[in-house]
Formats: sequence, C-alpha cells, structure tokens
Amino acid sequence: MPDHLAAGELLDDPRRRRRPLIAVLAAVAALLVAAVPAHPQTLTPGAARPEFQRREFEPRPVPQALPPEGEAAPSPPVPAPGAGPSFILRGIRLEGAQALDPAVLARLWADLIGTPVTVESLEALAAAISARYRAEGFVLSQAILPAQTIENGVVRIVVVEGFIDRVAVQGGDASGQAALARRFRPVGADRPLALATLERAVLLARDTLGDGVETVLSPSPATFGAADLTVQYRPKPVEGFVQVDNRASRLFGAWVARAGLTTYDLLGLTERLDLSVAASLGGRELRFIEGGVSLPLAFTDGTWLDGARLELGADATRGRPDLRKSGLVDLTALQDETQLRVGLFVPVIRTRSENLFLRAGLTWRESASEQRFAGIDLGRTTDRLLVAEARATWDVADRFDGVTLLDAALRQGLDAAGARIGRAAPNPAREDFTLLRGSIARVQGLGAPEWSLFGELVAQLAGTVLPDSERFALGGDRLGRGFAPGNTTGDHGFGARLELRRLLALGEIGPLAPLMSAYIFGDWGAAIDRARSRDGERWEHLASVGIGARLDLTTWLTLTPEIAQQVGGRPADTARGRRETRAFIGAIARF
Repeated sequence: MPDHLAAGELLDDPRRRRRPLIAVLAAVAALLVAAVPAHPQTLTPGAARPEFQRREFEPRPVPQALPPEGEAAPSPPVPAPGAGPSFILRGIRLEGAQALDPAVLARLWADLIGTPVTVESLEALAAAISARYRAEGFVLSQAILPAQTIENGVVRIVVVEGFIDRVAVQGGDASGQAALARRFRPVGADRPLALATLERAVLLARDTLGDGVETVLSPSPATFGAADLTVQYRPKPVEGFVQVDNRASRLFGAWVARAGLTTYDLLGLTERLDLSVAASLGGRELRFIEGGVSLPLAFTDGTWLDGARLELGADATRGRPDLRKSGLVDLTALQDETQLRVGLFVPVIRTRSENLFLRAGLTWRESASEQRFAGIDLGRTTDRLLVAEARATWDVADRFDGVTLLDAALRQGLDAAGARIGRAAPNPAREDFTLLRGSIARVQGLGAPEWSLFGELVAQLAGTVLPDSERFALGGDRLGRGFAPGNTTGDHGFGARLELRRLLALGEIGPLAPLMSAYIFGDWGAAIDRARSRDGERWEHLASVGIGARLDLTTWLTLTPEIAQQVGGRPADTARGRRETRAFIGAIARF
C-alpha cells in the first residue's frame, strides 16, 4: 500500500477523529465532578430547608398567668374613739377557724388586747379576719360578730368556712356534661373551698372543651354559709383562623398562607381535634399539613396525674426551594419531612396566677432529600430518627407587675426502630444525639399600664453533632427577626431579644375601635457548630433591630406590620448576601 494512501486513510479514520472529543468530554466531566461537594446534603442552606420553616408553624409557649389583682394583707384595726360605748378587750374566742392557723389570726387583734374597743372596731376586726381568709384563697369564707353578751371582756367571733353545697351542669350534650361533672367534683369536695381548686377546675374545663364554659355562684338555699355552683356549657363546634404573612424564606416565596381548625367533643370523647395547613403563595413549593388529637384521661382524675391528656399528632412538610436566589444556580432540591408524635401532658399546677405543665413524648421523623447539581443526580438521602423528649413549662405572675415564663426540654435520640443518618461525612451527625434546650422570658409592667418591657433568653446545648432537623436555628419571628427562618444554624446556640411595648387606644374609626400594641425591638443570637467541616464555619451570628405593631382592628381581625434592619450576619435567602431592611406585614382572622 502506498505511503500517501496509508496516511490519508489514517487522517480520515473516524476512531482517530473521536479521540479529541472524548478527551474534552472527559475533562468537562472531571470538572463537574470536582465541583460537586462530597457531601451533598450540606449544600442546602438552612433558609431552604423545610424543617426550619415548619418550626414557624409550631405553637410556642406563651405566659398564661395573669398578674394578681393584689389585695393587700389587712392591718390590725384601730379603735375609733367616740364611736359608741366601749370596754376593755381581754380576749377573743375564735370559733370555726380550721383552715388557717389560729396563732396567725391572733396577730390581727394582738394590739387590741387591753385597750378600749367598740362594736365598730370589733366589726372591723371581723372584716380583717375575712380579708385574711380571702387573701389565702378561701373566697367563700367569712368572719362574723354574732349578737352576744360580753363577759370579762372576752368577745366571741365566728368564722364560717364556706364551701360548695351543690354543683349543677347546664347545656351541652351528655358527654360534655359528664366530663364537666367529673372535672368539678373536687370543687364540691373542697371544705372550705379554696380559690385554687375552683380556678383549676374552670381552666382545665376550658382547656378540654373550649371557652364556652362559664360558672355562676349563688347562695345555697339549703345550707348556711355554703354556695351553689352552676356550670354553664355553651359548646362552640368549630373555631379557627386564617393567616397570611411574608415572613417565610424567599427561597420558597416570602408569602405564606396558613389556616387552622379546632373542634371540641366532636366524636363524643371530650377530645380536641386540630387541623392546620400552610402553603407558599406565588413562589416555589412549600406545603405543610398537620393533624392532632388530645384526649383527656379520666382515670387520672384525683391522682398525681390529675388532668392528664394523651396527645397524638402527625405532620408532613414538602419543600422545593428556588436555590438560584441564594447563588446556587446549578443546584435543585426536593425535600420531604414526615413526623408522628405521641405524648403525655400533665397540668401539675393550673391557676390564674401560676401554671406548671409537664410533657413526655416520642417523635418518629423521616427527612428525605433529593438533589441534582448541573443535571447530575446526586441521589436521595434519608434520615430516620426516634426522639424521646421530657419537657417542663412554668409561668408565674408576681406582685411586681410581671409574668415570667421558663421552658426547658431534654431531647434524646434513640438508636431503635430503624433510626439512622442517611449520609456519611466527617464528624457525622448521630441518631443517638442528646440535647438540652430552654428559654426564659419575662413581661414587666413599667408603672403606667400602657407601658411594658419584654425580654427573652434562648439557648441550646448539644452533646453530639446533631441531625439537620434538631439544629438550633436563628431567623424567623423569634430571634433574628430581620432574617428568614433557618438563616443560620448550629449544634449549639444562644440568643436574646428585648422589646419595649406601648398599648394605644386609637379611638373610634367608623364602626371600629382599634387597639394597638406598638413596639421597638432588638435581638442577637449565635449558632455554633461542633465540627467546622459541617459548613466551613464554627461560629456565626445574626442581629436585627426594628419597629412594629400588633393592631387589633376588631376582636377577630389583627394586622402585624413590622420593619426590621439586619445589623449582624449575612442573609442566606438572597444571592447578594448583603444586609438589608425588611418590611413585613401579616393579617390574622379568627372565627
């Protein structure tokens, strides 16, 4: 074969022509593979993770205690000279006083012994004894000065320790009436009646059956010193709310609509049923649905678990964030989270001025994520967790015109029921994690009734590297209010916020008489990772300041405008990453 022909044939050989193309494609593929991080789950920022958006939908503990109206302890009466015939008081014979220590009551008249007294001053002493009973919570008890002949300067005062002679339930169906009869049974058995016993029965009845429970006291026609109690039950079949605001991450679309329904005793089990849904508006997909049932455990009545409820719940969240807005142009993600919950709720203390709630429960959670980078399927990762939790919430109103709330929870991941972390990484998260989280908050009156100061401290301490769904998060309407929920996360974290509030009556505006609570606020928080390899940062912080208001246009419609300035940290739901001023607005309609 001629050499020139052989050379031409080699130049025209298709196998030879493919080699440069193959080399180029191989180089491009190598670059793409090199650009894909080894641990794809860490690519998604917290502001794009649906579990942190879901936390915004969870109810947070709020103080239920109210400041006491503050009836001061009575001072010993002083005899009024010239108010009628008088005699030297030699002693007091107190009859019927069993609930209070007679030695304590004796202090009320100690300064009167050996001094002239009149009928008027003795009646004032009886009123002081009655006031002492009321101050100790025995609201139906009273002291009376009966007609008598005074001998040797000794006066007889009779204490009538009042109680409930008869409890009657009116309204509602049979199941509701039976539940109310059980709940108010301790009221009829309390001799003398203590206000705490009555308050507990009323508040637990409303917790179970809604606000349609009212009570009326009337003098007993049959028993001296006693009263009859009528429990009026007007069931409200359904109550709920609709809410729209723009506080969500812009990676899902800032506007989110929410709605919730609550029914009481719908099934005749004196149960409470809750259903709520949420969805992003005009943006990428964010969907949330939750259902729950709370069942009173009648067999705990009268025991140390009195008032306990069994709580069952389930929820599902789906997120498909637009990661291009955060600068991750080539990354797409689809994330799903499902939770099943069972728990026991025990109201240890339930009164108007103090509450202590204990909870113990189990949560099963599955979090799945599918990601693609530049068209390359990064696969699916799935975390399955079984979490045990013990939690205590205590709030109390004090005589300093303030209300304090403490909330603490110990959470323990269990290596059971198929629990696992679906990705491998340096310093990986563990399914058998341990963490402690808590908060302390206080609302303090500032003298004038329209002014108050609110402060809160929040913290979380983790014993291990945590799964994503258990991490401490900054952003949202609690801490880092100028940022998106989950903007900054860590295994540990802490933060604080402060609000100065003023209540304003805006007068009549047409048919409306709106009431506004205006406030200025500042917050700061830090999130700390146990492992730098998690996201390249060990310590990150957020801070914001702003002004806002809660405007109650009617009893059923509220607007919540707010302007927040980001002053520390970097926003994660925008590619620019520059601090900005955010304007928020929300509307809540209740029915």
